[in-house]
Amino acid sequence: MKFSNRELRRMMKRMGLTMEQVENVKHVDIVLDDGRIIRINEPMVAKIKVSGQTTYQITGVEEVIEKEEEIEVSEEDIEIVAQQAGVDKELARKALELTGGDIAQAILIIKESNLLD
Repeated sequence: MKFSNRELRRMMKRMGLTMEQVENVKHVDIVLDDGRIIRINEPMVAKIKVSGQTTYQITGVEEVIEKEEEIEVSEEDIEIVAQQAGVDKELARKALELTGGDIAQAILIIKESNLLD
């Protein structure tokens, strides 16, 4: 038995089921307890609501990212980035951690991002 899209939408509505496409998703990350990340690249994401419950269906290209080592950044580096980028020390620390301790890259990321807005 085949149904048209219109018939399927009507049946879903009668069952209290709604489905919508989530647009403009770059990637979906699933963070595991051990620090690994399952990243779904080029995802197609559907949001499905049934009886007050929301479920997401995700399809795409799977990539497993192994746990990264903690980056140690010095207080001196944090102060340099904070001063040069005009931000507080916490934001400077986060930028340094993101860049693996690269001071110049951390400053660029802060200045080019919308974090200051």
